[in-house]
Amino acid sequence: MFFYKLMLPLYQQYRPDLSTMCTFGRSFFYMTSANKETYAKKPKIFQEQVELLKQRGLHFVDEQRAVKILTYVSYNRLSNYWHFMLKEPKDDEQFKTGSKFIDVFRLYQFDSELRTLTFNAIEQLEVAIRTQLIYHLSIKNNSGFWYLDKEHFNTIPNYSSTLNKLVKNYDESKQEYLTKYKKKYTNSMPPAWKMFEVATFRTISTILKNLNEQKQIIPISNSFGLHHSVLTSWVECLVYVRNVCAHHQRLWNIGLNIAPVWMKSPKDKWVSRWENDNQANITNDKKLKLYAALCMIAYMLKFVNPYNNFKDNLFKLIEIPKYKHTINLADMGFPENWAQEDLWSE
Repeated sequence: MFFYKLMLPLYQQYRPDLSTMCTFGRSFFYMTSANKETYAKKPKIFQEQVELLKQRGLHFVDEQRAVKILTYVSYNRLSNYWHFMLKEPKDDEQFKTGSKFIDVFRLYQFDSELRTLTFNAIEQLEVAIRTQLIYHLSIKNNSGFWYLDKEHFNTIPNYSSTLNKLVKNYDESKQEYLTKYKKKYTNSMPPAWKMFEVATFRTISTILKNLNEQKQIIPISNSFGLHHSVLTSWVECLVYVRNVCAHHQRLWNIGLNIAPVWMKSPKDKWVSRWENDNQANITNDKKLKLYAALCMIAYMLKFVNPYNNFKDNLFKLIEIPKYKHTINLADMGFPENWAQEDLWSE
């Protein structure tokens, strides 16, 4: 307390400007503000937002409908869907000739439906991955409490971090079956078949990746037709895509910031590639796009639910007339003749 009282006046006098300070790990450095400016834009009413877009070259067929749309879908959110319509340099915020607000909104609607379709498919995979992890590790160790043993994890920090997250999930959970467990049993934590149902998908992914003996997950990966190293990579990517969907972010043309590894030895029908010529030859963009994730989902669902309708629903969505003439599949990473690939044509 004495030290705190001594140092507080010094901190208040010389405390850093957090707006110009960045951290990497435990180190700090200060960003120069020489090339920055103070944000001075003022909020605009909905009609003013329409007028601004008109000044920048966006065409409106029905301005009243546009105002209605902007009333419930924010200007900033919709800007994700007109960004590709801007001329270069995009910082000038001038639209290409022929850009229409109706196309922006249709793309937004398409993305919303695509998110729902993708999220529902990943849900099936997430449940299946949880089930397989719980079953195989619990049976192998003849205990549902195996995850409490640090020997099962590759490093102490990974074990500690994972356990802390699980304890937090357990403490905060209001699930009735966990409430009953707390009242009935003396154990500090529940068995995996109870605990892992309230763990986040990211935590499940982390457990898979950080198991000390990776061969333990071979039975799990086999159930999805994958090598165990491919499974951990794909699950990490699925967590990323799932979170984009869950938080209602733009999905249709995202780059996969957490990229999956290529599957060299498929156990079922697969694709010959999951990138397109536009990426490789024109933009030189090596980051995989959404198409790669859709390929993963379609492949894994064949093992989880052979009667799933994910592919059929994706085809139907793409073929809806109002979307078909708005979206560019190449921007999503789809290669030419993708529908003729074995995975999609069976």
